[in-house]
Amino acid sequence: MRYVYLASDENGTRTAEGVIEAESPQEARRRLREMGLFPLRLAPAARRRRQRRPGSGDLVLFMEQFATLIGAGVSLVQALNTLSLQSPHPTLRHAAQQVRARIEGGSGLAEAMGEFPEAFPPIVVRMVAAAELSGSLEETLRRVARYLDDAFELQQKIRSALTYPIFAIVIVLLAVVALLVVVVPVFQKLYANAGADLPGITLALLAVSDAVRRYAPVIVPGLALLVWGFGRFRASPAGGYLIDRAFLGLPLFGPIAHKSGLARFARTLATLYASGINILAALDAARDLAGNRYIAALIDEVQERISKGESLSQALAHEPEVFVPMFTRMVSIGEESGELDRMLDQVGHHLEREVDHTTKRLSSMIEPVMTVVLGVIVLFVALALYLPLFELPGKVMGR
Repeated sequence: MRYVYLASDENGTRTAEGVIEAESPQEARRRLREMGLFPLRLAPAARRRRQRRPGSGDLVLFMEQFATLIGAGVSLVQALNTLSLQSPHPTLRHAAQQVRARIEGGSGLAEAMGEFPEAFPPIVVRMVAAAELSGSLEETLRRVARYLDDAFELQQKIRSALTYPIFAIVIVLLAVVALLVVVVPVFQKLYANAGADLPGITLALLAVSDAVRRYAPVIVPGLALLVWGFGRFRASPAGGYLIDRAFLGLPLFGPIAHKSGLARFARTLATLYASGINILAALDAARDLAGNRYIAALIDEVQERISKGESLSQALAHEPEVFVPMFTRMVSIGEESGELDRMLDQVGHHLEREVDHTTKRLSSMIEPVMTVVLGVIVLFVALALYLPLFELPGKVMGR
């Protein structure tokens, strides 16, 4: 159970507040006394409400300010107190305040930050833990900020590349549905009243319009159920693995997912390795941030091979379709030169540039393609609707 406490030190000159885990109030008081604190107030902690996660920009700013304060010689407690007062995001302000209280109670920085996963991602906690051992907290905090900033920029590029095609496809589908449901029935009544002989293209369009309107009560729930089922399947370990693997093989979007996953993997591994984290632990964190469960499963196999004595480059070489030869070769050069983190950072930067180039090319291709598709649809509908109009004057004259 969690207890909120207010305690003083042995001399009674300084107070500390925070939260402590214990089975009972008696055990909580005993643990506080073991920490050199004398409880003044102790109460069960209210259940912590789910906090809104800070955005990448907020977290980058927080880490940069944290590094600046530490670099200026400000103590850890004072730096956290300053951040708890001036951080623009409420979750980060609350987390900084609570981390400060736990440090005053005897906890380490990484241990205290690990209690607030809604504010500090696991990779941040791991890097801070390594920095506490090496004594390079300022440098590590700046490295964390750079890593988060680069990861956010890559994510934005991918999102912008995928958003426009999806938006364009949705607009085209809505336009087609509007034509079938609203416009086509008007012409259908006109032709029925005139008794016009309809060509095959018009009959086909009218049949599609009738089917859409007749089966809409079944189609809409069916599509919703299909989307729900797909989401549930993708959320399962086996389903997510199969879908992520298939996604890498898609034209246009597959290469973007592949290169962005490798870039994220390389950048994460470089950042963790440069922070002093051993390669197996770094791979463990990089796997969780790969963004693709198929790539994550391959990283598990890489870890297993390294634990059996292979080098990183040798372990990666077993999966050349994902860890391409250029990637493996750069890793091998880094191992031979003793600059693995720098080589991983370089290959990650190279892959990010390729993703940027591919997304720009995709965006430039999508617009003319969607214009042609929409034009073909409009031409088909126009021909189907207006061809019978040329026969109507003859029908009217015949009457």
